[in-house]
Formats: sequence, structure tokens, C-alpha cells
Amino acid sequence: MVESSDPTWLVLDGYEDEPAAFGVPPYVGFHVRYVCGVLEQAKLPYTYVTIDQWRQWQKSDPNRVTALLTKSLGLVCIAGAVVPGKYLRGTPISLNETQHLLRALPAGLPTLLGGWAIRGWKQQGWTPLRPNLFLAVQDTDATLHHFLKRGEWKHQRRTAEQWTAWAQAGANSLAVRTHPDLGTLDQPGPLTYEVEVYQGCVRYKRGCKFCIEPKKGVPVWRTPEDIIEEVRIAHEAGVHHVRLGGMTDTYTYMAEGVQELEYPVPDPEPIARLLHGLREDERLGILHTDNGNPSIIAENLEPSEAITKTLVETLSDGAVLSFGLESADPSVHEANWLNCDPAQLKTAIRLINKHGRVRGERGLPKLLPGLNFIAGLNGETEATYGMNMALLRDLRNEGLLLRRINIRQVEGEGFQDIPPEAFTAFKTACRDEIDRPLLEELFPLGEVLHGVHWEAHDGRTRLPAHLEASHREPAVHGQAGVTFGRQIGAYPILIGAEYKIPLETQSSVLITGHGARSITGVEVGLNPRTASQKQLEAIPGLGKKSAWNLVAERAKMLSKGREVDLEDWFERTKVPLNDVIWRIFG
Repeated sequence: MVESSDPTWLVLDGYEDEPAAFGVPPYVGFHVRYVCGVLEQAKLPYTYVTIDQWRQWQKSDPNRVTALLTKSLGLVCIAGAVVPGKYLRGTPISLNETQHLLRALPAGLPTLLGGWAIRGWKQQGWTPLRPNLFLAVQDTDATLHHFLKRGEWKHQRRTAEQWTAWAQAGANSLAVRTHPDLGTLDQPGPLTYEVEVYQGCVRYKRGCKFCIEPKKGVPVWRTPEDIIEEVRIAHEAGVHHVRLGGMTDTYTYMAEGVQELEYPVPDPEPIARLLHGLREDERLGILHTDNGNPSIIAENLEPSEAITKTLVETLSDGAVLSFGLESADPSVHEANWLNCDPAQLKTAIRLINKHGRVRGERGLPKLLPGLNFIAGLNGETEATYGMNMALLRDLRNEGLLLRRINIRQVEGEGFQDIPPEAFTAFKTACRDEIDRPLLEELFPLGEVLHGVHWEAHDGRTRLPAHLEASHREPAVHGQAGVTFGRQIGAYPILIGAEYKIPLETQSSVLITGHGARSITGVEVGLNPRTASQKQLEAIPGLGKKSAWNLVAERAKMLSKGREVDLEDWFERTKVPLNDVIWRIFG
């Protein structure tokens, strides 16, 4: 990225990660795009920088950081990580980093900090004192717009018209066009465009006590046409992959009776119009959504089944509907106003399994449920974890599939301590009894997964060094080491190859083994003339000795001008040629 020497606003993307919003790479969040949309509409110069780029520049090019701050007209930073998690491709900005950033700013520089993390830090007592600094607790974009128009800081909410205008302007903003994960025409990156479908939660009157979404109030929908137009503009900017976010429940998009009914009635027509409308654009690659409310599905089976069929028809395979049970304990359910009970959950899981188990073109089931548990909720006892395990065993005994089981601890004040031994025992039992067999069933040995995007060498987390050319050049292919990658989309399984593959490339992979929460594989389509010893060793059943014999025999064949025919090559080395090897070299 080459910055102009002229003064600009600085937009620092600290990444958002909320219950209904992804913004950590490879996702680009919608709130930071709205901020850029405000600046685009105002025709003000600005520079977009991710927090990972900022960290790297602080280490390798501090003069660049100083220059950006010195020439800034103002700073806007989105810090929206409110869900604890492990990140592989990027890490949200922390409170310490935010404080360090503020100390480095020129005195009096207009500074706006927004996002749910900012609200959380403020509620915990963080009140930074510096002139011209404002902590937005409503809409950061509308607050910035007000400042640019009036020259004063004031909490603001965007109107429906502003929402549309800034979403569409942000779709072609620098947050998209200069995002590091966008890639190029020749080598597209994994950037996934998180689009906001609606705000709020249908359980706004009595929603889950630990969740921020009910605090957003009565759901406010965007029309299918509005969303489709925004995504069209994003495609023009180079976007391929889209995730429908901002939804606490996919099934209650434009539902009936939101303000009157405990269980609003899903309307299959608007979501079908949206999904099919998006699919009509041939530039769309991966399309996923996220959350579903099991109680809504269970209490409205007929319209929910129609919506499920539409999801299976239009979403890319590997789609996951996150179901927030949180606890199977009825006492915890009541004390925390949780959104579904185990009976409703089972009904919803059965419906999704009925239609979503079929595998799609990338080798994955089309649509499966994910299941969330939260530890530390009020009313919890050691017996709670036994109820959780009993539910999971019931689901598996019934043969039902879950794509993932997320176990986390509640954040914030007003909750109780977690019984450590019971919690640890539950996690261990879940991983050993449930996760591992599920992994083996969902990703069977010999299955081929397509479109695996390679992200890191010798460790699961992408490091700044992985951005260097030495990790991306074709010459690295087949060298000693380990490469980790994932398919593009929601909650992809981590895949390891026991040799190096150029990063930011894609391959098809044959599954060769299972870890605790990951799998191993070998690329299909290897070339018999060039496959390295490490690539051969990674093939099940070969081992170091056979791989070395194959490499040595191939060298003899090539020196004599012989063609390396797969069958002849293996016969000469007396290595059995099985179906797996045929498929890998196919």
C-alpha cells in the first residue's frame, strides 16, 4: 500500500467479533465499512489500515506509523471483539494496544473510538482523558457524520436512509479495495464480505442475559433488494465470498409477530428472495449465514422447513447454523432467560439434519447445526455439566450430526464462578466422546475436500513472516515442514499437510488422518515427475524408506530418458500401488 503525502483521516480496523457479526480476517466487518462509507460520501481523503498491518509497521517501519499519525486529519478506530476466541489469521485490538495508540496521537487530534469492545471497556470504568477524544456508544458512523457536519461530538444513530447510503458507499471503499485479504485477479484472496441483514433480536423484551444483541432493541430489517445491491457493488470491487451476518436468527428475518408473539412466525418468502437474488450473480463464490434460534424452528416447523430447504439450495456446502442452547440445565435456562430448551433443540437439529446432511461440491455436508455451551451462567451447579453431556450423548445415539461444539466461559460481571473440576471433565468428555467421532464421520478418511486455502507454515497461526515472498513462492512446494489451511467459509476445519505448500494458494486435499479438532491430508493431483520425498512420505502407507526408494528410482528413470509412468515407477521399487495413491496422483 502506498499512502499519499497529503493529510488524510486514518481508519484503523481493530476488527469486530460479536455474537452476530464477524470482522476478523478473512472477514471484513460492516461497521468499519460504514465508517469508510461516511468518508467516501463526504469526499474526504482517508487511509484504511488493519490492526495487523499496524502492528507489523510498528516493528518494521516505525517511521511509516509516525508519518501516518503526523499527517492525520483525525482517527477512527473500530474495536468490536466481545466474544473470546482463538484467531488464526488476525487478532483484534486489545485495550492495552488502544491505550498505547492514544498516547502516540498528536495532541488534540479528533479521535473517535467505536464498537462493542469500546462500550464494554467504558462500562468497566475505562475513561481515557485527552482533548477531542470521543467514545461512541451508539453508531460510530453516524457519530462521525455528525462531527463532520457540526464540528461536535454527540452520540448518534443512523437513519434507514443513511444505513443504505453508507453500506453501499462502504462496499466500494478502501476497507474492501485495499484489504490485504482481497488478493488480485490472478490470485484471489480469501476475503469474505460480512453483510448486515438486520439489527436486534426478536427476544429483545426478555433476551439472554449474557448477550449484547437484545440490547439493540426491536429488530430493524434491511430489504432483500437493499442487501443485493450492496453485495453487487462489493462484487464490482473484487469481492467473491459473502456471509450474511448481523442476524441473531436467520429464521426470523422479516418474521411475523415480532412485537406480539413469544415465538414470531418465520416468513420463507423474504429470505428466499434474498438468497436466490444473491445467487443470480455469477461472481458470488462462497455464500454462508450463521445463527439460528432452535425454539423458533421447533415452534414453527412448517415455515422453518421451507426456509431450511432454501438454505440448502442456495448456500455453499459447509454452512453452519449456530444454535445457542448454552445450557441443558432447566434452572440455568430460567435464571438466564435462555432461548431454547433441550426438547426444542432436538427438534431443530433433526430438521436441519433431515435436509442438510447431503454433501456438496466442495466435499462437505450442505448445512449442519453448530451447538454453543456457556459456562458460568447463574444457577449453574456441577450437575449442570452432567445434563449437558447427557444431551450430547442423546443426540449422537440418535445419529444426529453437529458441525461444531463451542464451549466458552461467560464474560462480564453478574455471573458466578465456574466449578473447575466439573468444567474440565465436561470439556474432556465432550472432546473425547463427541467431537472425535463426529470429526471422523464428517471428514472420513479418503474424502476429498476442494478449495483449501493455505495460510501458515509450521504453526496454526499466521505470522507476519508468512507475508514474505519466501513463504509464497512455488519453489517452497514439497519442502520439509507443515502447512496449515482451511476452506473459505464459516467455521472451517483446520487442515494440516506434512510438507510445505506456497501460502495463499488453494488445493484439493485427500483426508489422511484426524487430530483432536483438525485433520491431516495430502494434495490430490501431485505430479509423479516432481513430487518431493516429503510429499511422498505424507501419503499413508509409504513411509520414509519407500519414499526415498521412489525418489532414487525416479532419478534413474529420468537420467535414462524414461517417462515416469506411475504404475511402472512403483513396480520398479516394489511399492504396492493402492487406490489412495492412484487418487493422489490422479
